[in-house]
Amino acid sequence: MKPFELRLAEHHARNRRHLKNLENFVNDTARFSRISEEEQSLIEIQIGHMRALHTVLESRMIIHKIPV
Repeated sequence: MKPFELRLAEHHARNRRHLKNLENFVNDTARFSRISEEEQSLIEIQIGHMRALHTVLESRMIIHKIPV
């Protein structure tokens, strides 16, 4: 793999891991409900952006024929 392809794959994997962890936190209602509504809202916005980034990175990987 070319260096940029390796970085792309690593970025995708890191984003996927962070997204999964954040989604798990949100789904743990006992923990999620302990933070302020403002922070809950910001986390939900962040998840939306992370999902969009995941889609973009995955599309780029497909273009470069990098296994997803």
